[in-house]
Amino acid sequence: MKLILWIRSLLVAALIFGAGSTMLYSNTQNASEQMLISAIEAGDLADLVAISGGLQQGIERGMGLSVFRNEQKIGELLVTRSESDCSVALITSISPNEALALGDRATPKLRTF
Repeated sequence: MKLILWIRSLLVAALIFGAGSTMLYSNTQNASEQMLISAIEAGDLADLVAISGGLQQGIERGMGLSVFRNEQKIGELLVTRSESDCSVALITSISPNEALALGDRATPKLRTF
């Protein structure tokens, strides 16, 4: 129960403090570890997810993430808050007839210039 309350407070804090601005990607993208969706919170203003990867995996505020299930892309996220080993992101898009689920894999979007 304490874990759920902690995740919920992290999600709410990210929505309040993190969704107001986005920054450009950092040069510290070495997200080689697999990051999974560990919590989903539906809100009145936006839907948020907690991700099992953070600053140690190169995930920083403002980054875009792609979400995959069975090697098929099903959605996109925008990181609003990142701590050492977890992050919170806004759901920015989902494929038609799909819904994000616990255990879906998140990876940094490719940067193109």
